[in-house]
Amino acid sequence: MTNQVLQLGLQFRPALLPIYVGTFVAFPNGDGLYHSVFSYSKPKRFDLGRYRKEDRPAPTVLFDKPGIVKLYCDIHQHMRAVILVLDTPYFTHTTNGVYRLANLPAGDFLLKAWIDEKHVYQKPVRLKPGQRLDVDFDLN
Repeated sequence: MTNQVLQLGLQFRPALLPIYVGTFVAFPNGDGLYHSVFSYSKPKRFDLGRYRKEDRPAPTVLFDKPGIVKLYCDIHQHMRAVILVLDTPYFTHTTNGVYRLANLPAGDFLLKAWIDEKHVYQKPVRLKPGQRLDVDFDLN
């Protein structure tokens, strides 16, 4: 089991958190305001209730099913985030479009670039033992 953190403030940070199935995510409140994090998403439904930074330790949730989990704050309607729960340990996150996946086994894969629910790009790739591939996605 692994652990991740999704920080609360006036926004969720990060706004997109890719994780592997079986990961615990903590939701610490980083400011003095009340927050009330919840999700009605099918892979994980939960409601953490209202809490401030000093009220209690950061609540933690286990994400045990793959899928897209949309997060909201009941108090701050502009706060939104997505946890992308993946059934593969081979993924990475980029903020500038450059990525590197390391320690992949040889084989045939479907490489996906997930921008949001409406924009998922994919390419089949074949990785030979010891091979390094450069793969770009045409996002236009």
